[in-house]
Amino acid sequence: MSVTDSIKSAITRGKKAFLRRVATLWQYVYRAQYWIGGLKYRYGGLAFASVLALFTATSFYWSPELQKILEARYSTEQSIEGLRSLIQNIGTALIGAAAIVTSLVLFAMQVNIERMPHGLFRRLSADRRLLSAFALTFLLAIGTATLSTFTEQSLLAPIVLSACWAIIFIIVLFLYAYRRALVLINPLQQLGILINDTRREFRIWQRRAKRALPLLEQEENADVTPSPMDSTHDLARTTFFQINNRWTDGAKRAIQHAMSFARRYAEQGDHEVSGASLNAVIGINGAYIDTKGKTFYANNPFIDNPLASDGFINDTLEHLRKNIQSGIARRDEQQIEQTLQAMAALVQVYLGIDYSSSYASKSHAHLAAGYLAGAIESVVPHNMADVLLEGQRLMGKSAQYLLANGNPEDIATLSEKIAMIACTGCAREDYRPVTMEGMSQLADLTFALLRSGNHDINFAVGEVRQDVALVVKLFLKVPDTPLSSSHSTYLGPYYSSTSLQSLRPRLTTLVNAILEADSDNEDAQTVTRNIEQWADGIYQTEKELLLEAIKAKSHFTFDVIHWIAGITEILLAVSNAAVCDDHTRDELQKHARWLIATLTWIPDDKETVTFIEHFQMTETLFEAAIDAHNRGCDEIAKEIGEILLSWTFKGGRYQTGWGVLERGLCGAAVFALMGGDERTSELLTSVEAKLSDESAPEQDIRDRAARKIRERSATLYRDGHWSSRIEMGIDHADHEELRPLLEEIAQRLSPATAH
Repeated sequence: MSVTDSIKSAITRGKKAFLRRVATLWQYVYRAQYWIGGLKYRYGGLAFASVLALFTATSFYWSPELQKILEARYSTEQSIEGLRSLIQNIGTALIGAAAIVTSLVLFAMQVNIERMPHGLFRRLSADRRLLSAFALTFLLAIGTATLSTFTEQSLLAPIVLSACWAIIFIIVLFLYAYRRALVLINPLQQLGILINDTRREFRIWQRRAKRALPLLEQEENADVTPSPMDSTHDLARTTFFQINNRWTDGAKRAIQHAMSFARRYAEQGDHEVSGASLNAVIGINGAYIDTKGKTFYANNPFIDNPLASDGFINDTLEHLRKNIQSGIARRDEQQIEQTLQAMAALVQVYLGIDYSSSYASKSHAHLAAGYLAGAIESVVPHNMADVLLEGQRLMGKSAQYLLANGNPEDIATLSEKIAMIACTGCAREDYRPVTMEGMSQLADLTFALLRSGNHDINFAVGEVRQDVALVVKLFLKVPDTPLSSSHSTYLGPYYSSTSLQSLRPRLTTLVNAILEADSDNEDAQTVTRNIEQWADGIYQTEKELLLEAIKAKSHFTFDVIHWIAGITEILLAVSNAAVCDDHTRDELQKHARWLIATLTWIPDDKETVTFIEHFQMTETLFEAAIDAHNRGCDEIAKEIGEILLSWTFKGGRYQTGWGVLERGLCGAAVFALMGGDERTSELLTSVEAKLSDESAPEQDIRDRAARKIRERSATLYRDGHWSSRIEMGIDHADHEELRPLLEEIAQRLSPATAH
């Protein structure tokens, strides 16, 4: 390296080091600004008041020195008279300024807030802090003018200091009044005041209820033994709220004011304020639930309980429903989405209600979820795909909240609504993303059910499976696109085997965690039982969907076939887990056996066989058989091998161009070798039986397949990559045993083509 290059390299390194130091310095500056800003936000007002008080005290502490200076300056009565006139004029001017500022600020504030609800307008236009600031301003101005009557030579310092500090405090109060007025006309601040006032009112009622408890409590019978099934309702507080049945009037007005804000600002296009208004509604409902405590009663399906209906919650949900209708009428999608989000948030809030019984249903959360689903349904006819997408996500999220805080059966209604709205994509092309989102939410619900800590998810998971089947069956009526399959795309979130976000890859990750768990892991045991319940009866819906996909000649058939094989593999893997007990293991293997057997229902006509083999049916069955054998499930592996052989002769009857007969027999031979001599002899016997059947392939097809098998037997050793799992199996097999087996199969197919 030359000297010039060394110098350039050193300059470059120095420049980079300098820029790095500068960047580091800026990071320290930003941190300091953030820290100072936080201190200012927390303690700024206190620090300002402390500094002001300190300067005031200091000034009066030095008043003796100031007295000497002023006595020297105002030594005659004439000079004192001039000071008296100055103080009087300043006081008079300050009174006039206070009056003018008060009028202007109050007028401007009232003009800005006069369009708000009447009750809130009265509350804000009579703000105590603002009026107190102006009252204090007038008093200070009058006091300053009054000081002119006390201007004697011995009191010059206190009078001058008092006048100066009065002027300073008046200016500070003017600034405070101005900022307070800005706060009062700021809609976000108005909502904050509304929430704080409502919470303060709730705290007052809470204190009143506590003070009244001694009058309302009943004496307990000491001879009665409490039962865990007994209710723990706060009966005294319930009685108090029934006696004072108008205790929520202020809160209801607050809800009305907040909804008025939401509608008015949404109409003006200020969705930041409308969103904050809906958040205020949520906050008020949270405070209401905290105040009411253990006085909520759930719906009883057998007994009508009038206490189960809550007027405050009903009014809140009705206000939100009307806001949805207002947004639909104006086609304001953002207003609708914000209201839907508020409903979903209320579902979560109402799930926190204490019904004083672990067996009570979350009836108010279900009510809010019903309002949410109904609101989303009302949007369907109005061509708002984005709103429906958000609605699907919110329903799915709410269903998962219900699952986490209640019974699995609670999600059935929302799951059905998700499926029904997802079906709208069958009728309108611009609603196809709604179908995709619906399938994604149903996949999420299925996965959440499998991970649920509940021990009985049979009903819920069956309902979700039926909802999935409904969407798939209807969507398969839509013509499929030739290049990129719309069926596979929009139904993929549930059935795709390639997307990492779909159900099958997530199940694979979950099963891997189960396989790594210890045998005494209770969570893994629960998930294993849930998977068994999910798999119970799954073959019925998958068989129907497979036949529908074949009937529609949809490329979605590929997804269904590989999904069936993949879920079979997952069920067998779970059955081998250490946490799986004997009963669950037997059930899982039974479900896997029935699920893979759905592939035997494929029609055997030439068109269907050609269509199905296009999706590598033979390869899929071979892989399933090998996987079952590798997992030690020999009986199931043998059954899958029989299905492979059956498909080989079913598809081998026709000249399809896929070589089903020869490829299937090669795969069956490789699989048979894994089971030893008994399996190979069974294979030859089965081949002989298939050939003697009346539905056996024609002789010319047999001859061609026999030639191909003999050619493959003569070239067992191949280098390079395999495009087929069967080819890879042939390469890895014991060629000394495989060659005579292939020759024997070819001989059984076509003895005449031996040479």
